[in-house]
Amino acid sequence: MKIFTQKKVTAALSFLLLVLPLISRGAGIVPDCGADCGFRDLMQLANNIIHFLFYDVAIPLTVLVFVYSGGKLVLNQDKEGAWKEAKGSFENIGWGFAYMLGSYVLIKTVIYFFLNTDAGFYTFLVQ
Repeated sequence: MKIFTQKKVTAALSFLLLVLPLISRGAGIVPDCGADCGFRDLMQLANNIIHFLFYDVAIPLTVLVFVYSGGKLVLNQDKEGAWKEAKGSFENIGWGFAYMLGSYVLIKTVIYFFLNTDAGFYTFLVQ
């Protein structure tokens, strides 16, 4: 028995395509610039997308995967293979988050110089 049929997947993707702009507008991702949007508004949109992906998606997802790996580590204390796999999972998650954090800082630095804001760099980095 197939759970995901082509009709269900198509319906779900169509629903997401219709609802996603409303969600992003409500999340404050799209800047409200009206008819005269410029380069600064485009950079603000990029900044908002990066902020949303890092703070609202990546960090909670990383925490959930850390908790899952920690659960595997605790529950498989007597199994050597599963123990090593869980420890390797912790290392992979740590390196993945370090790469995400490094790219976040790099991208935010480039956007900061394009936007040329009056706020300090640290204030811009965490906003």
